[in-house]
Amino acid sequence: MVIKWRDEYSCYDETIDMQHRKLIELINDMNEIAKLDDGLDRYDEMVSIFEELKDYAVYHFGHEEKMFAEHGYDSFNTKIQVLEHKSFVNKVSSINLYDLDEDQIGTARDLLDFLSKWLDHHILVIDKKFGEFLKEKADIT
Repeated sequence: MVIKWRDEYSCYDETIDMQHRKLIELINDMNEIAKLDDGLDRYDEMVSIFEELKDYAVYHFGHEEKMFAEHGYDSFNTKIQVLEHKSFVNKVSSINLYDLDEDQIGTARDLLDFLSKWLDHHILVIDKKFGEFLKEKADIT
């Protein structure tokens, strides 16, 4: 397991937390395939999970960005979130599938390292701010 759900990841919103759990699950699914040392070509399986992860991240980011507008999240933090989301999508989209095909384990490990570190930071630092905002807003009303 590359990354494991921890209570401190909670952003005080059930849907966001569920979506973060799904992202973690997909990262761990890719890790399980990358760990298999059976000599089989796992390229198609890795690409399938990778594409699902990318598509799900775009879906998740869209959900969060919609929530920013619905809840009146401040423009500065919204801009930071949107820039982080775009940066992630650009990074993931730029991964060379040829490299993955040529060096499945090495490329997968590099990708998993990036994904787990990025998600950990993004949830604990960036998304947590929005979660605190939602929590504070709920406490006021």
